[in-house]
Amino acid sequence: MRLRPLALAIALIAPFAANAQTAPAESAPATEASAPAEPTLATLETVVVTGIQPGPGLWQIRKGEHTLWVMATLSPLPKRMEWEPRELDALVARADRVLTSPGVDVDADIGFFGSLRLLPTALRARNNPDDKTLAEVLPSELYARWQAQKAIYMGRDRGVENRRPVFAAYQLMDEALGDLDLKRENIVWDRVERIAKRNDRDIVRVGVSIKVEDPRDALKEFERSAVDDVGCMESTLARLETDTANMVERANAWAVGDLQTLEELDFDSEIRACALALLGTDALKNRGFNDLPKRVVDEWVRVAEESLAGHATTVAVADYQVLTADDGLLAAMRGKGYTIIAPGEEPPADAVAEDQPAEASTNVEAVEPASN
Repeated sequence: MRLRPLALAIALIAPFAANAQTAPAESAPATEASAPAEPTLATLETVVVTGIQPGPGLWQIRKGEHTLWVMATLSPLPKRMEWEPRELDALVARADRVLTSPGVDVDADIGFFGSLRLLPTALRARNNPDDKTLAEVLPSELYARWQAQKAIYMGRDRGVENRRPVFAAYQLMDEALGDLDLKRENIVWDRVERIAKRNDRDIVRVGVSIKVEDPRDALKEFERSAVDDVGCMESTLARLETDTANMVERANAWAVGDLQTLEELDFDSEIRACALALLGTDALKNRGFNDLPKRVVDEWVRVAEESLAGHATTVAVADYQVLTADDGLLAAMRGKGYTIIAPGEEPPADAVAEDQPAEASTNVEAVEPASN
C-alpha cells in the first residue's frame, strides 16, 4: 500500500529533531574537502501559485441520510497561497463531529524536565553510530548524488554529514522545499480545527496510541542500532533529481482544485521509505510500532463507520495518497458497501439531498486566511 508518511512514528527517536537542525554545526569531516562547488539553483518552468485559492472539493462517503465529508491534504503546498475553502468552512461549522487526520499518539510520560534530560541522548541518536559520516555509510555512487543535491540546496553545510541518512535526507528535502517556494505544513487541519473549536463542534482524535514505558532506554537502543535507511536517502534524492517540477505542479493542482492533474501526477512519497526504515528498527518494533501504517488505517475506518452510523454530518481530513490509494481509505469504505462520491461527481439518483453543504453566507464565524 502506498502510504503517506506517518511522520509521528519517529516521535520517540527524534523528539527534538526539528529544533536540533538549527544547532551549531559540528567539526567538518575530512570528506567535505572535495565537495563540489555550489551550483546555481535551476529555474523551474512551473511557477508556484500565490494569492487566494479554493483548494479541492470534498469526497463524500454515504450511508443512507448520513454523510462523511473528506478533505484531502497534500504535502508540500505553495508557501504563499491563501486558502479560502468556503464549502469546507460551512460544513465544519455545522458538523456533528470532526475527525482528525489519522496519526500516532506517542505517550512517553516524561514531562518537560524529563524531555530536557533526554535531549543529549536524542541529539546523539540522530547521528550515525561510532561517529561515522555519510561518506562512510552510503554507497559511493549514492554519496556522490547526495553531494550534488546538497550543494544545490544546502551549500557547504558540514554538520549534516554526521547525520544518519534518514535525518540528513529529511533536512535536505526541507531546504529544497524552501527554495522551491513550498511548505510541508498541514494547513487543512489547522483551519478545520480552528473553525470546529469556534463553533463548539465535537473533535474526535483518530489514531493509534502507543505507550512507551522506557523512553531513555529506547533512545539509547536506537542510538546504538543500525537503521536500514539507504532506501530513504535514495528515494529522497530521486525525487529531487527528477520530480521537483511535478512537485510544484501537484501543489498548484491542489491549490486550484484540479484533482485530475493530481491523479495523473501520481508519485510515491520519499517519506514513506524513510518512515518504514525507522519503523523497522528493533527499538520501535519492540515498543509497539510494528505494522503501524495498517493499524492507523484500520482505526480510521473503524471511527468512520461509527460516525456514519450515529451522525448525520461528519467532516474528516486525510492525506490524498492514503485516501485514494487502491487499498486506501476510500477503497476500504467502498468495499464495506458505502457509497463514494468524488468531488464534482453527480450523486446517485437515489441519494438524499438534505446533507448538501450550506452556502458560504450561513452563520459561519469568519476565519482569517492561513498564515504564509
